Amino acid sequence: MAVNVANIVVGEATIKLGPSANATTIAAMDNFADVGATQNGVEISWEPDIVDIEIDQFGDAAKLIQSKVKVMVKTTLAEATLNNLAIAWNYDDQGGGAAADGDDIKANFAGSGASTNTFLFGTQNVYPREKGLVVVGSAPGSSAAAVKSRSFYTKRAISMESSMISMKRAEATMFTVGFRILPTVADTNYEYGKIIDQQ
Repeated sequence: MAVNVANIVVGEATIKLGPSANATTIAAMDNFADVGATQNGVEISWEPDIVDIEIDQFGDAAKLIQSKVKVMVKTTLAEATLNNLAIAWNYDDQGGGAAADGDDIKANFAGSGASTNTFLFGTQNVYPREKGLVVVGSAPGSSAAAVKSRSFYTKRAISMESSMISMKRAEATMFTVGFRILPTVADTNYEYGKIIDQQ
């Protein structure tokens, strides 16, 4: 068996987020905003639910079918900004006025004239906000001289895992985030997204 050590992938990945990308091209998603540093990397999981089809003549399954699948992206946001907290809690992370539809972070000015950011969180709509998501890491064939990228693009990501703020004396404040990836029906054969390796 031939071994090609260039195919061993090592290195962290970055995450970019933007508005729900149902009508956005993959190329446009490269311009999404980077959420900054992460802790312990990024995980993309494919979680199929396999069902046994049993018949009387077999003491085991005669056939297996996939009844459903769940795709997840998990990471920990290491930069404890209000924008990242809004992402973790499934709010809109874009700035804007308090009256702007879908904007939960607003810039306002305290009486002293000091600029502040205020994260408004309250009762949410029953339909969670969808975001476009891009994960960029190292591809096989990368080296110190030539770093190649592996990019995962998905158009419908929803933050859906429990998260909390911690303020501890000897630990950095971080936000755990898990995105459920939903299919985009119009993207035939790549409903969940694309993974592209730079050659």
